[in-house]
Amino acid sequence: MDAHKIPVEALKEVCAKIDGQCAMYVSVPGTGEKFVLNEDKIFSAASTIKIPMLALLFQDAEAGKVDLAKKIRVKPENRVVGSGILRSLSPDLELPLFDIANLMIVMSDNTATNEVADAVGMDRVRQYCIDNGYTNTWMWRKMFFKGYMPEPQVPEGMPVNATTAGDLGRMLESMAAGTCVSEKASRKMIQIMAGQRLARLKTLLPCAERVEPYEEELRLPPEGKVVVACKGGTLTDPGIAHDAGVFYLPDGRYYVMVMCTQTGSVDAATKIINEAGLLMYEAMK
Repeated sequence: MDAHKIPVEALKEVCAKIDGQCAMYVSVPGTGEKFVLNEDKIFSAASTIKIPMLALLFQDAEAGKVDLAKKIRVKPENRVVGSGILRSLSPDLELPLFDIANLMIVMSDNTATNEVADAVGMDRVRQYCIDNGYTNTWMWRKMFFKGYMPEPQVPEGMPVNATTAGDLGRMLESMAAGTCVSEKASRKMIQIMAGQRLARLKTLLPCAERVEPYEEELRLPPEGKVVVACKGGTLTDPGIAHDAGVFYLPDGRYYVMVMCTQTGSVDAATKIINEAGLLMYEAMK
């Protein structure tokens, strides 16, 4: 296996272990290397839909449409089940929109996600994706929301919230390159994602200390460590397990890796995604 090269054949073997649907997108922007497998296969997005939501929120903030420092009260109807903590906190809780967005990513908080959806206008997420070339990514439902929602405008048989490994990979490439919304917004979004507490591709890696979102800039990891800015997604039924991240190495190199799966066992898929993440890191470090 060549040093600092994508281990294509080994990754193919790992993907073949998935008992179900699998897609992968791996790129090393500094060298132009890339490996893709089923990159346009559409999956239920689960919580990976929170990546374009974050980008749209920062776009609106730069346009003056929203104020990230403004405190908002968490609405009762947005307090939903699933990952996160906001639904269990004080009913009169108010937090800055920035902190709510942070919780949406680092804790994958579904209540926070619904508040961000209200802030940007959920129906605009799809248009944001179209405008930026992520044509297989859309959102037509808030997280576990019980109230009225518009009729999903998706082809029959397709998930109401969807994405692909290719779309997620290109989103992360643009953030890492500083071209998602703006260089400043890209840096801040990467910092937020580098505080991730829930992940699969980085589980077996020697990760540096968790990055805090209010720091001025993303610091490279010390020797022997890696910084990972990522966001995953899980749906036990229908067996969705995804993860997508940018991996920063001590010498300044970075790579993007996305793995999307739909199987009969999220636990079994998770172990394989763990393995894939370690395999790629060992080849790149």
